[in-house]
Amino acid sequence: MISDLVLASPLLILAFVGLLALMAGVLSPRDTSTRWLGYVVSFGCLIALGAVWWLWGQPQLTFQTAAMSGSLTFDHFGLALAGIILLGTLLTSLAAVDYLPAQDVDHPEYYALVAFCALGMVALVTAGDLLTVFVALEVMSIGVYILAGFKRDSPYATESAMKYFIMGSFASAVLLLGIAFIYGVTGEITLVGISRAFHFQDGPASDPLAAIGMVLILAAFAFKVAAAPFHMWVPDVYEGALSSVTGFMAVAVKTAAFGALARILLTCFGDEAFRTGPISWEVFIAGLAVASMLAGNLMALAQTNLKRMLAYSAVAHTGYLLLALVAVPGGELSLNALGGGLVIYLLGYTLANAAAFAVAAALGGEDVEDISEPAYAGLARRSPTLAFFLAVAMLSLLGIPATAGFVGKLTIFSELLADPSWLWLVVFAVVNSVISAFYYLRVILVAYMKDESGQMRLLTSRTVRFSAGLATVLTLAVGLLPGNALEASTDAGRSLARTTTPGLSGAVALPHASAEAAVIGAPDGAPEVQSPR
Repeated sequence: MISDLVLASPLLILAFVGLLALMAGVLSPRDTSTRWLGYVVSFGCLIALGAVWWLWGQPQLTFQTAAMSGSLTFDHFGLALAGIILLGTLLTSLAAVDYLPAQDVDHPEYYALVAFCALGMVALVTAGDLLTVFVALEVMSIGVYILAGFKRDSPYATESAMKYFIMGSFASAVLLLGIAFIYGVTGEITLVGISRAFHFQDGPASDPLAAIGMVLILAAFAFKVAAAPFHMWVPDVYEGALSSVTGFMAVAVKTAAFGALARILLTCFGDEAFRTGPISWEVFIAGLAVASMLAGNLMALAQTNLKRMLAYSAVAHTGYLLLALVAVPGGELSLNALGGGLVIYLLGYTLANAAAFAVAAALGGEDVEDISEPAYAGLARRSPTLAFFLAVAMLSLLGIPATAGFVGKLTIFSELLADPSWLWLVVFAVVNSVISAFYYLRVILVAYMKDESGQMRLLTSRTVRFSAGLATVLTLAVGLLPGNALEASTDAGRSLARTTTPGLSGAVALPHASAEAAVIGAPDGAPEVQSPR
């Protein structure tokens, strides 16, 4: 049996790194460089990644294992998303090492905030009850609010931080109200307890307050994942914040929010009463997906600022990611588990955006905030390496073969086509992918074919190039050799299963159990979960 401290080792490592960066900020003279903290945070993320890798190989974690009295739940799904979050944090922290001094914001608090935000994100994707979900979400969000306005003398950063704070606070209040409704109906706060209450009792599932609570929770997370029409904060925040901060938000915040949304949705609201009832979350999610793809792609067509275009691109990609939740099989044969689409797509999205925003950091390294077409026009002549990194990132976001983005889209579309009734949604997504080609390919065209007009200086930084280069290499590696990544993502998706679902083929450790639960054969052939004495 793995102890709670070992299970929570990635969280403890991030907490230690955050405290170290915080103490360094207190003890270091204000006029000294704190670039070394960027390496410390990156190394801490690497050690935490090693801990995630080791936990992945433990047979007890094939299915859910509870820790901290059920407050945290560790399985392959949570570990996979934790690994993606840590990888994104590592890449964006490396890109910030030389970028922050160039922007005259080389303060140690930056790295402490990044570490604590990553701590909240990992806790969010492994949360076992709604109270932990809320606390982890706030730990993540408060740090990101501050990071968005980290460049205090910039009116754009201040505006972005204020907008994000106001909208984020409203979303948190909506989430808390939804949690209150669910607790009032079920009397449970743990995800497994809520699942049991809805599955084995007819009353809670048919209570209108349960449906209202579900809608409120979905609306709150729709804001966090930047789904239309809850996306209005995204373009201003992405454009106004520092490029390293925007990259961190794009790769890590979205992954954490999607992980929590998928776990809550499929654990607490996996019953048919919620999936296809009068207030169906399948219809709700499909509507959000359609609106996000359409709004994101159409608005991105008109953008010339690279960061603002990537902001609307993030909205469109939210729509594609939501399709993975719709593709979850229903009915008695369902494991209520995801396929590999969500996880592999988030991996490809993280790598492509890490490379794109690292290039944006190089473009804006001389205290430039407007990363519009003159900033990257003729980039191939000034820096062929950065232009190549940017081109691969755009092609992966578009979903061109031989990139990780193609593998993610293909996997989600294949899973969705398993149900012929969703064919129209796949066609809609493919049409939107074609629309997105216009603005992704335009970036490549400007970088390679347009004459240099602004003659803007690039940030000369080995860490920025290494970050973008590593993300690009991994993007191509996953695209060309997707076998291991697809296998791991499929294992991660299938480990997300409800404890109380009849016919569930897997063992789940129940909260407050003294050991991992065992599956025993029931007389009718359907296994049941039993906690050993």
